[in-house]
Amino acid sequence: MPTTIKQQQQQQRRRRLGVLASTVALAATTAFTGAGTASAAGYFEAPYPAGESYTVSQGNGGGYSHTDAYNRYAWDLALPENYEVSATQEGTIVVSNWSPYWQNGIEVIIRHPNGQCSQYAHLNQSFFEPGDWVPQGRVVGYTGQTGAASAPHLHYSVIDCNTRVSQPSTLEGYVPGGGAALLSSNQRA
Repeated sequence: MPTTIKQQQQQQRRRRLGVLASTVALAATTAFTGAGTASAAGYFEAPYPAGESYTVSQGNGGGYSHTDAYNRYAWDLALPENYEVSATQEGTIVVSNWSPYWQNGIEVIIRHPNGQCSQYAHLNQSFFEPGDWVPQGRVVGYTGQTGAASAPHLHYSVIDCNTRVSQPSTLEGYVPGGGAALLSSNQRA
């Protein structure tokens, strides 16, 4: 059944409210916890189930889109569409909806106890609300091709919670480069 113009307008309003709520939640969480600039401390597991291996289609500083401050230390992981995306560390969901930055599409941002945030972008679906706590390994969404993605994949980065600037970090204890097959030890929670 086709949607009416009124239904489309209601969906757009809900989407805008969701983006606004996510942005306010990120700002409030950062302000109330007194977070400073993120550091490189912390161990992050791959954002998919243990024992599985996927290719890094673009690594840190990749020539296609990881050249600016917001993406320099990001990874694009060649996960299939509608595949589970897991939290790389425990933390509090601060964004879980359409990003205020259209290029990211649907994204999840998790604030971790070490003061850093992890970002999971281009999702088809996210499962939690801002303020929800998730353990490491919990499935937080499904991969997709939303925003500026040209093919289904997961854009993953550790970011500064205040500025969204990507931070140097590791996955599974090292910095995998483009073309690497990243084996996960991330246990499902």
